[in-house]
Amino acid sequence: MKSIEISARTVAEAVELALAQLGKDRDEVAIAVLDAGESGDEALVRVTVVDDEEEEADDETSTVAPASEGSDVQVIARTILEDLLERMDIHAYVTPVVTRVPGQKGDIEETITLHVEGADEEAMGLLIGRRGETLRSLQFLLNLLVSRRVQKWPQIVVDVGNYRQRRQESLEGLARRMAERVRQTGRPIMLEPMAAYERRIVHLALRDDKTIYTESSGEGENRKIVIYPAKQ
Repeated sequence: MKSIEISARTVAEAVELALAQLGKDRDEVAIAVLDAGESGDEALVRVTVVDDEEEEADDETSTVAPASEGSDVQVIARTILEDLLERMDIHAYVTPVVTRVPGQKGDIEETITLHVEGADEEAMGLLIGRRGETLRSLQFLLNLLVSRRVQKWPQIVVDVGNYRQRRQESLEGLARRMAERVRQTGRPIMLEPMAAYERRIVHLALRDDKTIYTESSGEGENRKIVIYPAKQ
């Protein structure tokens, strides 16, 4: 895996510089804050590229634990998110769920998913944004704010109105339809640019189909999946 360390005035600036150098977006990397820069020094981060295939393996070995078994990070994350929502005048409930997966060094890595539910559908839609863009920005901001409290970069996922599940079902349906078209025409099809977690959904949806295969192409936010007919 490719990994770089970058220093800047703030953690956010260091992360953005690292992403620019790597040609990746935030969903394609793991971020570790080595120095938050609160003592007057520059912030220092390590940004590591996570391949789609490695993320698929993580998905296969993941386990979900009740929120009560999580660490203090989830309490901090939930409190900060609820405060952000209140400042935005959005009335919603936040429910945390902890997912644990084996890390590369044999330790257990923890991902905290905060499910946001509210009665105001318009407000929920604004939180999600076009193709989930606002949701991804909110998620990055939350990770940044929590990292300043816990002195490390947490793995926090924010979901609003079960958007991620609905998006997953939509992508799986798209993947199957495009795979059928590839089988009929014998020609590859390139899908629209997607975030890393969305590409992973497509890869997983088609991985057992022996008549086609998938590959990722492009860089950063323009990275796409191409579906090819199986080689004879």
